[in-house]
Amino acid sequence: MYIFASVSLTSRHNQGLPSWHRKAQTAYRVNRVIIILQMVAALVMCGVILYGMARVLN
Repeated sequence: MYIFASVSLTSRHNQGLPSWHRKAQTAYRVNRVIIILQMVAALVMCGVILYGMARVLN
C-alpha cells in the first residue's frame, strides 16, 4: 500500500523501463530520498537558527 497515489503510478510506470535506464536503477531512488532528507534537514536547521536568533535578540 502506498501513501501517495503518485508513487503507485510512478512505480507501475518504472516497470516498463529497461534495466539500464536511470530511473529504473536503485541508486536513482536512493539519491532522491537523500535529497529529500537534506531538504527537510535544511528547513529544520533554518527553524533552529531563527529560534536561536530570536532568543539572543530579545
